[in-house]
Amino acid sequence: MFIGREKEIKILQEKMRNDQLEVGIVYGQRRIGKTSLINEAIKDYDHVYLLSRDTSVQDNLNDFSVTVAQYFNLPSFTRFHSLDELFDHLFKEIKEQAIVVIDELPFLAKAYPGIISYFQGLIDECNRNDRTIKLLLSGSDSSFMVDLLFNRAKPLYQRATFQLHVGPMIFSDAVKMLDGFNNEDKAKYLSIFGNRPYYLEKLRKEKSFEENIKDICFDNASIMIDAPNLTLPIGYSSNSSFVSIIRAISNRKHKIQDIADALQIDDKVLSTYLKRMQDAEAIEKRDVFNGNKKSVYYEIIDPFIRFYYAVIYPYLPEIEKGYKEEAFNSSKDRIEHIIEHGFEDVVNSYIHEENINHRLAIVYQDIKKYAADNSKLHRSIEIDGLSESFDHKHLLVVEAKFRDKDISLEILEHLQESSSIFEGYDTKTYYLISKKGFSDNIRQIQDEHVKLITLDQMMGS
Repeated sequence: MFIGREKEIKILQEKMRNDQLEVGIVYGQRRIGKTSLINEAIKDYDHVYLLSRDTSVQDNLNDFSVTVAQYFNLPSFTRFHSLDELFDHLFKEIKEQAIVVIDELPFLAKAYPGIISYFQGLIDECNRNDRTIKLLLSGSDSSFMVDLLFNRAKPLYQRATFQLHVGPMIFSDAVKMLDGFNNEDKAKYLSIFGNRPYYLEKLRKEKSFEENIKDICFDNASIMIDAPNLTLPIGYSSNSSFVSIIRAISNRKHKIQDIADALQIDDKVLSTYLKRMQDAEAIEKRDVFNGNKKSVYYEIIDPFIRFYYAVIYPYLPEIEKGYKEEAFNSSKDRIEHIIEHGFEDVVNSYIHEENINHRLAIVYQDIKKYAADNSKLHRSIEIDGLSESFDHKHLLVVEAKFRDKDISLEILEHLQESSSIFEGYDTKTYYLISKKGFSDNIRQIQDEHVKLITLDQMMGS
């Protein structure tokens, strides 16, 4: 059963049912749910779906020929001599308003680079003749797809009519996928797997948390033992430099110098790799502050890949030999640590959805973690979530605790002291989210700018 993606489906369907030519660029990480989203959005419309594969031109032509022959009720032995001939026939005979989807376009372009220029000519011809076909071009190579949109030298520059970047599910949709689990286990799963349907759909409701994690992450028969090959950009899991960088980041080496020192690599060479990995959506760059000086650090975007290299990877030889229980038991402390820190991202995902749906008293900008190695308080500061309003008058401060201990008044006071370095705001509102609950002394506070949210409340039950 398809769950969520209501906003994305609405965008696609509005474009598909209007009376204009539409050329959409749909992109996002591998296994993020692009294909399922497209198929759900177009299922009730006249459409042709062509899936490109990382193989030869002839293999793709053969596969496409079968699909196009079936669409037009042509003899099953129908074959086209070239991709140009196939698409000429398809776009000549297809009805107005019909949808053509080319999924994993980068594979097709790799085998036949001329296909991009072909689509340029097609779009220009449709514009000249007021044809209202609908063309969706989708791909997991985000750098390639973004280049189509914004590189002036590329044939499709300014020819797309819309773009759709497909990211993780919103928090509430991810929670729906976990219906049937208790709230504590929901939080644990989201801390490890994030809001990503490809991972969440593999969980079995009849199994305990430990059973699911052992079966998915520590069983040598599990497909997720090969997670990097399945979810990272093509070629990353076989490139030793990329793997080394990802391993370093998963082991809490987040700054350029720390990564460079760990890998014994020149930081300028490292910067080139990091830029490529950012473009491919394997990692992201975040801000960190040291006193008044802003620097950056790097984080792996996919939370399960972080988990994989921090927890599973060190035990791969043992897992492959069948030591499932032993590898899991040896990893329990690491798993708890990952969950505790991953819960901060879960909470920020929840707050983000509340914010964009205007369920907070004030609308804030993007919510990010904050860290300062040195501050005017003469100590380091870490804040799980921080944002200011668009008019820069209000500050949002978030604290997330996934511990078997109530959040106390002392924790709030420490958070308030930490946020005191940010001056000049009319209001500061504190959101504290706790797995266990809250002590009596903090519950007695009567302050509209202190919000206490339990795990059950966050999960909607």
